[in-house]
Amino acid sequence: MQSFFRSLSSRGRFILLVSALAGLPLAFSGVLQLYRTSQEITHGLRVKGVVIRSQEAQGGFYPVVRFEAVGQGIMRFTDRSGSYQPEFQDGEEVEVLYQQYEPEKARLYTPQRLWFAPVLMASAGLLPLVIGVLVTWFTERKR
Repeated sequence: MQSFFRSLSSRGRFILLVSALAGLPLAFSGVLQLYRTSQEITHGLRVKGVVIRSQEAQGGFYPVVRFEAVGQGIMRFTDRSGSYQPEFQDGEEVEVLYQQYEPEKARLYTPQRLWFAPVLMASAGLLPLVIGVLVTWFTERKR
């Protein structure tokens, strides 16, 4: 690996450095979110809940959900993710994910709501890296 970097021109090293500086923080943050989400799913409790209503705020509709937390009683929360149109019907049964000692941080258990942001962030961070490697490879190949 060291011989590869030594064989690069200063332009190639610069391209890789800039792409790494642009992408690594975002990729690291996305991977960290992926890990936290997987831990939340692994250690969290899943229960049934009911959508009470869709609350309109900040240009979107956010479901307000009621569920019974084990040993804590009836809880209500407004999900963090919204949509442009109401995604759930009032009275619709949904799955809720929460940590046993933090039911106030509950969220809806759907793949899109759990994985979309972490995957998007990790991908957005990897994109500059991939582009930097490809640009370096093509410019160095011509050398």
